[in-house]
Amino acid sequence: MQDFHVHTGHFKGKLYFSPEEVAQGMKALNVERYYFSSTSTGSVPFSEVRHQIESLVDLSEGRAVPFLWVAPWMLRNSPDLSAYFFCDFAGIKIHGYHQDWAPNGKPLRRVLAIARDKGLPVMFHTGGCERSDAGVYMNICREFPDVRIILAHGRPIDECVAVMKECPNAWADTAFMPAKHIVRLKDEGLISRVLWGTDFPVMRYFGDNPPERYCSQMISEARDALGDEDFSRITQDNFTL
Repeated sequence: MQDFHVHTGHFKGKLYFSPEEVAQGMKALNVERYYFSSTSTGSVPFSEVRHQIESLVDLSEGRAVPFLWVAPWMLRNSPDLSAYFFCDFAGIKIHGYHQDWAPNGKPLRRVLAIARDKGLPVMFHTGGCERSDAGVYMNICREFPDVRIILAHGRPIDECVAVMKECPNAWADTAFMPAKHIVRLKDEGLISRVLWGTDFPVMRYFGDNPPERYCSQMISEARDALGDEDFSRITQDNFTL
């Protein structure tokens, strides 16, 4: 199976998800490929972010695929982001809740233009506040129909469904998504644009349940709710990035 939503780095100033922890956890969960970004972006010098990314790629035995987490200040330093593309990133991550991205602002549209020119998908965090809810990205999905846009978490689910129905380039990942919402996406005929994601190991911040155990429970619940065929689709077949 594959996992589209994994992190390494510092988190909320309290936790550190080391490359070693992530590599070991993904191996324990038998995840053959995972897409990750660094939650440290913006809180530490970029040289440290680079070290985290390179370390996890090296430790992963070919399993880890990096996304570049882009913060607004990075555009100010390098308008085409060329200063930060130190490796073959597989996509770009935008966190409109953690960082102040206007959903229809010029900086965000510039990022989408860069992604279009590089042929990269863009992952948007959704949920948590109005400026990062899934529905606010309807316009940018329409403006950039040739960029694959992943609505991470799919929050709120009604807005996620609306955007995906309107925009064929809009996808969703299942990080922290309850099984009933994954089933909702299936019932709406959208299962072919759903990617399995866990947010590993961020769940360590929210409770005592070890991340590997939490993810195993997520896997079991999703497989039971979807059935083997559709579970295989979202954990393997849909990964054509």
